Amino acid sequence: MGDIIDLQAIRYNANVDDAFLRDAVAAAMEAGGQGIEGLIETGELGGRRLLRSSHRRVLEALRRLLEEGCELVYVPGNHDALLRRHTGVLRPGLTVLLEDVYTTPNGLRLLVRHGDEYDRLLRLHTGLSHGLMQLQEHYSACVNGLRGLLPLPPPGQPAAGAEGGGPEPILEAAAALLASHGDWPVPLGDGLDASGGFSLAFALERALKHRSGHDRLIKRMLLRHLQRENRHRRLDGVINGHTHIPEASAFAWPGEAETGHSRPCHLQVFNDGSWARSQPRLGRTALVVGHDGAVGMVRYDRRSGITPFRPPRFPFNTYPQRPCPGCGAPVSVLGPPG
Repeated sequence: MGDIIDLQAIRYNANVDDAFLRDAVAAAMEAGGQGIEGLIETGELGGRRLLRSSHRRVLEALRRLLEEGCELVYVPGNHDALLRRHTGVLRPGLTVLLEDVYTTPNGLRLLVRHGDEYDRLLRLHTGLSHGLMQLQEHYSACVNGLRGLLPLPPPGQPAAGAEGGGPEPILEAAAALLASHGDWPVPLGDGLDASGGFSLAFALERALKHRSGHDRLIKRMLLRHLQRENRHRRLDGVINGHTHIPEASAFAWPGEAETGHSRPCHLQVFNDGSWARSQPRLGRTALVVGHDGAVGMVRYDRRSGITPFRPPRFPFNTYPQRPCPGCGAPVSVLGPPG
């Protein structure tokens, strides 16, 4: 579902320009299987060691799946968008596509896309997105480096000699101002992301998306796209990622019902959540499909392993419901823009 390796962050961390990274990725992809093996073994792109050990472990895991006979379809996201230039079969069993249609064992046809295609905020403010990413990579590194040099007191106690000054109270006040616990779907713990480092850019990004009705805007574009597609082919719903919020919801058709063609009575919307920078209480989640076609979700935890997971509903992605006129199941209704 994309965003497996954050090429934007790699560019900023390695201090290379877009042209260098674009050419390095192109060379690796054009080499096919040999290029992928080289990435796994050395982590090098364009003659420079750019991939971290965690990136290589992910690639090694994907390679093991291929060796076991699994077919992998990679749909790039906005953070690894350079791969969108290289669609097609990279090696036997591994294909890069801009989108795909997955059919469950019981015949449910689901469009598979990363989801940034529906993100109007991202599309209209690409410069802001890149700026936030750069701010996160550089500012957070400076702040976390400073924190590492300062002796931190136990929680709730002021630093020795600080007497209310220093960077800690300022950072904590900024985090509280940008993301109060009453507004956020999951508290971030005084401005800390899941990795434990302070990220002002992360706080700004989440606050901006929440207060701008970001989820409603994405869902409206997504449902309208499915409505258009159903004039030519039957699609029962969509699987996407991008927002990092796991979800399994049913939605009513937008606007007036179309007639004269076969279509599902409502639309299914699934989001696989995140394995990167995920929020602690949501964890690392994934979609699974049973042999009977039922789509469910699991969560991974280092202590308890893989367990069943029911995505929580938050104020920002919960909408009024009504019975589906076709099957009677409860479906969410976005309603008119407001």
